[in-house]
Amino acid sequence: MNFVQPAAPLKKAPVSREAGLVFFFLVLFGVIFCVTSVSGCSFARAREPEPEVFSRAEPGAAQVDFSPEAAYYFSVYNWLRYQDDKESRAGALLSLQEAVKVDSASAYLRLELAEQLLRIRRVEDAQVHAAAALELEPESPRARRLLAGIYSMTGRHEAAISQYEKLLAEDFGDGDTVFFLVALYVETLNYEKALEVLKKYREDRPEDALGPFYQGKVYSELKLYQEAERYFHEALEIDPEMAEAWLHLGSIYEFTERREDAVTVYRRLLELDGDDRQVLERLGQLLVGEGRLDEALTTFLRLRGLGQVPVSIEIKIALIYFQQGDYEIAASILQELHEQYSEQNRVTFYLASSLEALERKTEALSLFLAIPEHDELFYDARIRAAFIYEEQGDYSACEKVLRELIVSYPEKLGLYRMLSSLRRKQDDNQGALLVLQEGLARYPDDYKLRFALGVVYNDLGRVADSIAVMQVLLRENPDDAVVLNFVGYTYVEQGIQLDDAEKLLVKALSLQPDSGYILDSMGWLYYARGDYEKALTFLQRARDQAPDDPVIFDHLGDVAAALGRPGEAVEYYRHSLRFKDVDKVRLKIEKLLQKER
Repeated sequence: MNFVQPAAPLKKAPVSREAGLVFFFLVLFGVIFCVTSVSGCSFARAREPEPEVFSRAEPGAAQVDFSPEAAYYFSVYNWLRYQDDKESRAGALLSLQEAVKVDSASAYLRLELAEQLLRIRRVEDAQVHAAAALELEPESPRARRLLAGIYSMTGRHEAAISQYEKLLAEDFGDGDTVFFLVALYVETLNYEKALEVLKKYREDRPEDALGPFYQGKVYSELKLYQEAERYFHEALEIDPEMAEAWLHLGSIYEFTERREDAVTVYRRLLELDGDDRQVLERLGQLLVGEGRLDEALTTFLRLRGLGQVPVSIEIKIALIYFQQGDYEIAASILQELHEQYSEQNRVTFYLASSLEALERKTEALSLFLAIPEHDELFYDARIRAAFIYEEQGDYSACEKVLRELIVSYPEKLGLYRMLSSLRRKQDDNQGALLVLQEGLARYPDDYKLRFALGVVYNDLGRVADSIAVMQVLLRENPDDAVVLNFVGYTYVEQGIQLDDAEKLLVKALSLQPDSGYILDSMGWLYYARGDYEKALTFLQRARDQAPDDPVIFDHLGDVAAALGRPGEAVEYYRHSLRFKDVDKVRLKIEKLLQKER
């Protein structure tokens, strides 16, 4: 059937008796329904609730009389709109458009058409018909409400405000209109008017929790959290089970660093609805931030138990296992996610990190290198790849990665330090110097690059240049414990200015009393002065703070040997064999063993 042709021409086509009866009753039903109905389609609307953006039929609406031809088109529309196939729904819209053409002065038909056009996002066409309906019936709240909604949707906030204000002037008790208007006032930063409208609304409806709730929302927008909290509490006094008020209250507690109160609120919400996904996610994230990983994991697993969860939640679960050291479980979850969502680079990155923690370096390296350059994790992935190459002893591949990163991220000064450190690890101190000079040519004032330069000068035996660089840094930052320690230790190693070294190291130790490296320097100072007992005390404290540092064990061996304890010295030296100057340490061991013989 062609739904856009008028009824009359259909008589020209031969039809069966049964088809004629169907047509007769269809038209008769349409005429009777449309002429006798108060609103024209109240039955249809009863079957299909309208979204808030669409108009509501107001009581007492005027009777509408359709011409038989318009009634026919409307009846076809009203029948087809509830069919399941797209063709029928398209035909319904065409039929309604034909009805409007026939009765263009019908405000009701224009409003019906405007609403249907909105449903298929033809907003401009909907606005034309809504405006025409309001012009036809200037007192129609339905038309004004619909037009206001369209203005709001299209960003014409002032026009929308004007329409809502007129609606309120006619009926201030309409809560929806009040809250739409308040939202627009907030959107246009007219907070004073928003609060004024809400104050009047509360005077009219003191028992409605929505009044103080929206007052709380306005004050939240103003970041006046104390006032907002007060109004949310007032809303909850009226309606203790108002979930939205509890949720906003929890947000305020988070903003104001009252995290334990926020946790209490979210747990209260879960008592109201244990399956609230939003609350479970918020609570879980909050617990992660508090370091309460067991509770967070329980919360996220509870969320997962409600059914399929977003990838982001599965990632959070995996990361909690990772943080707890359960790398196998983390990798298992992430591997499954990676098989389903291989295009999700976050999943790839975290899976690689888990595999790296499991010492499955080759697999991890492959995944890190798979992160594309446009992704925000590309830099971090390449850094991890560089570290793996370094651990595997593939220094050329490591340097290649770092060089490529320097080209793409010249502002990342740490890259120069990493590359310089890589060169030092290969005993290429001159190469390390060239890298730092390259970085300093771009960023001559960078503090950390200059510190690294001082270290490399020391490695090259250019001690005076090293100390000169460090002294400049100390003038800029006299409380830098690391630089104080470096200069003090250098003096001790050179056997010069031991009194100055002591002053520097005492100050460094006051700034970082638990630093194993500074304690080691103090012990080494006392060794240089021949006070071996005091040296031993400091070095043992240093070992306790940095038990994996081979230099400290080397120093302990020297002190033990000086105290006439060769057995202890040998044990200390054996621990220090991880030190890069292995031959020097082995020579010390051999000398002590020869003495014992």
